[in-house]
Amino acid sequence: MAGASLLALLDDIATVLDDVAVMTKVAAKKTAGVLGDDLALNAEQVSGVRAERELP
Repeated sequence: MAGASLLALLDDIATVLDDVAVMTKVAAKKTAGVLGDDLALNAEQVSGVRAERELP
């Protein structure tokens, strides 16, 4: 009996970790566009590149 409940607990933990991995992947995709846009706006301050040369 104890072995079955331990396996059930490990299965639940694996499910939670899988859900966290999926949510992290989705969040990374959503923030990539925001970070890219922010880098384009601040390019002149960061590296001395003129803002006119940045892609729209």
